[in-house]
Amino acid sequence: MSLARSPGAATLRAPALAICAAAFLALGACGREGGEPLLLGLAVPLTDTKGAEDTYGVRSRLGAELAVEEINKAGGIGRRQLALRVVNDKGDPESAIAAADSLVNDPRVLAVVGHVYSGATIKAAATYEGRVAALATSATSPEVSRLGPWIYRVASSDSANAVALAQMARQMGRRIGVLYANDDYGQGLARNFMAALQKSGATAVAADPFLDDTQDFTPYLRRMQRRGVDLVFLAGLQDPAARAITQAQSLGMQARFMGGDGIEGLAAAGARFDGTGVGLLFHPQMSDSSRAFAARYRARYGDEPDSQAALAYDAVRLMARALADGRQTPEAIRGYLEHVGQDGGPPAFEGVAGRVAFDSNGDPVNKQFTLGVIQGGRIVLPQGAR
Repeated sequence: MSLARSPGAATLRAPALAICAAAFLALGACGREGGEPLLLGLAVPLTDTKGAEDTYGVRSRLGAELAVEEINKAGGIGRRQLALRVVNDKGDPESAIAAADSLVNDPRVLAVVGHVYSGATIKAAATYEGRVAALATSATSPEVSRLGPWIYRVASSDSANAVALAQMARQMGRRIGVLYANDDYGQGLARNFMAALQKSGATAVAADPFLDDTQDFTPYLRRMQRRGVDLVFLAGLQDPAARAITQAQSLGMQARFMGGDGIEGLAAAGARFDGTGVGLLFHPQMSDSSRAFAARYRARYGDEPDSQAALAYDAVRLMARALADGRQTPEAIRGYLEHVGQDGGPPAFEGVAGRVAFDSNGDPVNKQFTLGVIQGGRIVLPQGAR
């Protein structure tokens, strides 16, 4: 996912939580037995740089906190509670450096879950190098694969996701245009999508970059309309995607739209987005464990989980498994992650968003990626995808 600011979705109400100290969140740690809690950093964009709530970051925090609550309710890790120190990276590369710096300089922090956006992950990586392992959640840029042995992620790279998206695009349209955010996420997704299209024997007839605060997409859309585009692939986040789709409809453009995980939130934004295709890193109906997680999340927060919540939940659970295996130093946790799912190493992690086994770049191998279509305020999976 991109480094861009938050989508304009409905504001989420954060749950009431017991906080034992202002500096970090230790769910269930008050009155604990077995010593100080085992502390993980959680680097997420709770707000953007202007102070507006970032839905992606808030949902990531809720998923992570649910994982901690469940672990502590089950007895913690070796009689010690698990805790999170939450830092707001604002979805901004420069703020991400400061957030990472505050975590690596806290001797209590054993490892970091985050970041959410690709740009933030890429910018913060050098700060973590040689000090603390970071497990990114929904950062999908192919550039994350090149960040070195201290950076891992539970989401599949857009270099892999783009193949499935290109196959879906070929089924939805014949003349394909591309609109992409001019940032790490948008550029990487668009580049890999167009390469996958070309391998399948098709090409994009138009491709235009945009900024995340672009308000007027009509020049791009009119050009695509003149070229007979019948499908527009949007490589970006839901706010600009919503503007582009709404303006296309006002122009009478008949093309359908599709995009990657960054536009997942359009499902709850109104019927005008029905028929939009979405590539998903998680769906509540993708497996039995996904359905069970969705039920627990729904019971806890009164809302449906999305990819952000599920991936953060899995990242915390995987870090907790390393801690439970006795890896309770930053170096030991990094070594554990390096061998997850490999011969002679810890077994693959079976998460609610799919199986995680890392390759030599810290990417999950053959990670599940699901394609759906927005219908009636939700994303519906095709028959056979469940």
